[in-house]
Amino acid sequence: MYEMYLGIFAGVVARAIFPFLVKLKKNPKLKWDNKYFVSAIVGLIISLIVSMMILYQLDKELSFGVAFVTAYTLHSVSREIQKAF
Repeated sequence: MYEMYLGIFAGVVARAIFPFLVKLKKNPKLKWDNKYFVSAIVGLIISLIVSMMILYQLDKELSFGVAFVTAYTLHSVSREIQKAF
């Protein structure tokens, strides 16, 4: 059970950190912006809700890899929605 939550957390953190690291590589003087943190929190909440819905329907746990990919994808979707508004 813990590996599922670890996978969700790792997927969200990876998706939140990658855009910052890409921008940091282009501009080494870049400072951390809280929009990455807010995005990560929203992605984490969405990923946890969807994972719980999947668990309820399947009646079993998600592996680390499936949880990571699910969280990463859902976080990407939430970031794109946030950019639209």
